[in-house]
Amino acid sequence: DDPASIAVFDSSWNLVQHILVPLDPNSNDTLPIILSDPCLTVPPDVCAHGTTYKTIVQLPKIPGGYSLVYQRCCRNQLIRNIIRPLRTGITIISHITEEALDACNNSATFNQWPPVAICIHQPINFDHAATDIDGDSLVYRLCTPLHGADSLDPIPQPPYAGPYMDVIWRDPPYNLSDMLGGTPLTIDPSTGFMTGIPNLIGNFVVGVCVDEYRDGQLLSVNRRDF
Repeated sequence: DDPASIAVFDSSWNLVQHILVPLDPNSNDTLPIILSDPCLTVPPDVCAHGTTYKTIVQLPKIPGGYSLVYQRCCRNQLIRNIIRPLRTGITIISHITEEALDACNNSATFNQWPPVAICIHQPINFDHAATDIDGDSLVYRLCTPLHGADSLDPIPQPPYAGPYMDVIWRDPPYNLSDMLGGTPLTIDPSTGFMTGIPNLIGNFVVGVCVDEYRDGQLLSVNRRDF
């Protein structure tokens, strides 16, 4: 999107600010697809495209903090583990708590991009570990991705206020406990290391969350939706 539309909401979901971030053509590029498993070759019609939007926003401390939200539709029609993917969007949200504002907190950052493809009937062994430069405690878990914009309004400007719905799993057989079918995915809560064995060929949505704690207080949640 040029520009990307980002909304800033207060804790009651009142719109505080609407930010339009222009596309930086220098960060807009096709990503190389590196497959580490010898069973894989890259199909000719698979492409991964990425860009980065950056801006600086100054927000005074308010009760309840803020939520920064970006929304987009739609997901790949080939996705098989959620209902109606062509009408299901994504919500990317960053909730900044009062505690995080007081601490001038930095959220955790995932160390690696997730794999573009994995092998059927082969173990998934992927490190979803993140780094927190403040040294806070990180706890990893599987989580359901968030629904976002729909096909009737695919690029809302500004994004809609929350709270937001989860995507709807095509259950059975898919759900939070078994996103791919086969031997269910598990993630080590301390290290972020993911394991599991898929038994169906297809495209799937997966969610991973890392919760950041300091002195027992939850400061942030970083949600990976891929």
